[in-house]
Amino acid sequence: MKKYENVSFRDVDLKDGFWLKRYLLNKNVSLESVKNRFEETARFDALRFNYLKNGRKPHIFYDSDVAKWIEAVAYIMEKDRDSMRENEKFIDELIDCMANAQRDDGYLNSTVQQICPDKIFKDRGNHELYCAGHLIEAAVAYDKVTGKHKFLDVMEKYCDCIYRAFISEKTADFITPGHEEIELALLKLYRYTGKKKYFEMARFFLENRGKHDEQYVYDGNRYGTQDDTDIYHLKEAVGHSVRALYLYSGVADLCAETGDPKLLSALTSVFDDIVNGKMYITGGVGSTFRTESFTVPYDLPNNTAYSESCCAIAFILFALRMRKIDFNAKYGHLIERVMYNSLLSSTDLSGKAFFYENPLEIALEEYGREIAVPESRKERLPITCSCCPPNINRFFAELGDVIAFSDGDTLFIDQYVSSAVNSPLGRAEIVENYALDGKAQISSQNYVGKKLAVRLPEWSEKLVATSDGKPVKFEVKEGYAYFETGKSFSLQLDFGIKASFVAANPKVRADAGRIALTYGPVVYCLEGVDNGARLNRISVSADSAANAELVKDFHGLYSITTDGFIDKDNSALYFPVSESVKEPKRLKFIPYFAFANRGESDMLVWVRKA
Repeated sequence: MKKYENVSFRDVDLKDGFWLKRYLLNKNVSLESVKNRFEETARFDALRFNYLKNGRKPHIFYDSDVAKWIEAVAYIMEKDRDSMRENEKFIDELIDCMANAQRDDGYLNSTVQQICPDKIFKDRGNHELYCAGHLIEAAVAYDKVTGKHKFLDVMEKYCDCIYRAFISEKTADFITPGHEEIELALLKLYRYTGKKKYFEMARFFLENRGKHDEQYVYDGNRYGTQDDTDIYHLKEAVGHSVRALYLYSGVADLCAETGDPKLLSALTSVFDDIVNGKMYITGGVGSTFRTESFTVPYDLPNNTAYSESCCAIAFILFALRMRKIDFNAKYGHLIERVMYNSLLSSTDLSGKAFFYENPLEIALEEYGREIAVPESRKERLPITCSCCPPNINRFFAELGDVIAFSDGDTLFIDQYVSSAVNSPLGRAEIVENYALDGKAQISSQNYVGKKLAVRLPEWSEKLVATSDGKPVKFEVKEGYAYFETGKSFSLQLDFGIKASFVAANPKVRADAGRIALTYGPVVYCLEGVDNGARLNRISVSADSAANAELVKDFHGLYSITTDGFIDKDNSALYFPVSESVKEPKRLKFIPYFAFANRGESDMLVWVRKA
């Protein structure tokens, strides 16, 4: 199995453009916003092990929340340590607290130790190994950038405890974690320390999943926690979508280490199952709020779409790992779709507020209509949850990871993000306004590779490539355009961006007779603040995209106006079709990721086709 090496964010310098602005928003606003909220809600106090002082109980996932925030700070420190000096001091104090609270046997979990110390590794749904996984990842990141080993020492001691409880002494009451994550963390720890023990631990948790009649978190439903089959016979994505995607990420890491073709076959089946029938047009996954899970193919309701923000991140993590072991542009296509849509929609435009769920339709009239229904059983609005904000923090802190990879003699540009990519094959500069004009320029003055390859976006119908105004030939293979280059080159790429409406597979019942507007990588939506209430009254013709007007007025991207229709009100509840009247209406679409930023409003992605 041929492996492809990712160009790390540590070797990427973001340049002025859409994504640098988003990176800086995370660094300068979101990170501090999350820190303040965690302090207010005693999440940091949980890991200070002083919850009795403030009278608030820690929750089973508080350790993981804080760990992800620490990891985000560590990644930002890689690029700008001086700006994080206060946070570094703050983290050192937390690490001291964790070291002091750690049991002699190595165990470390703020909730279990302070609330139910008799439950250590007794309840599979208690998130102990999930929290341990995020703490491990944070420790590796922090050790790498600071050279301070205390945090890593604490976590290695905890890993020894876990090894005894689950592998050598088998004192735990379950075999594999209810919420996967520790698997990919252990493989990261193995790669960082070179200690084979961590590889074997990860392999143990991965290979034992689905093989035992152990505790089930979801009332005995084996699918809910991916206990329906072992990792070598995966065929479809099932159960809690974040847990599933973390599992698949861990399996992909194991596959990269072992080169096992059975694992690769299983993983490609799962990936294709998602993108071919269980993924929203925004790249969101998880179509039901009930256990936040995958359902069956083509079941993609819009108003109740769960599409958790952590799913967006986990899906990218899975795709990045698949990109290393299975050469195919579909992984880059997926990353682009998620980045511009379901990932961006997870944070408001100020960088201070966050969505847990990302629906594709909001009709305010649905809320408050159940006047005779008890409050606890009324229609639910999308909610936020603490696991997503720090996860978003850490993703944007290492944003440069998604841009490029190589196979030893070819540099592959996978995402068009203005940046300088410092690869082993030379420094490549990317300059783009990709989401505005569908163009990018790639150049180098010291390239030593044999070829340069660029991903052909799935929305692009034709690539026009030039150098100094002259056409340049290229060869297309598996979704990439290959160019012969010398030491010095400058390529101008035009992917032919345009506004267009797309339809869903007719098996997607929720989207039957509807179309959605896209502009290159960006999915668009209607909002009531621009188009009035009851957006389901609106219809639009697919060919109206040809005459759409683009106005650069929406946070660096276009809003799009086009002609459509609106059903005229009729006083009767039912009436003959002949009395149905459609009135012309000028429609304004905005990028989906920007919805819910201008007060409460209806929102709609899939619009009736006129």
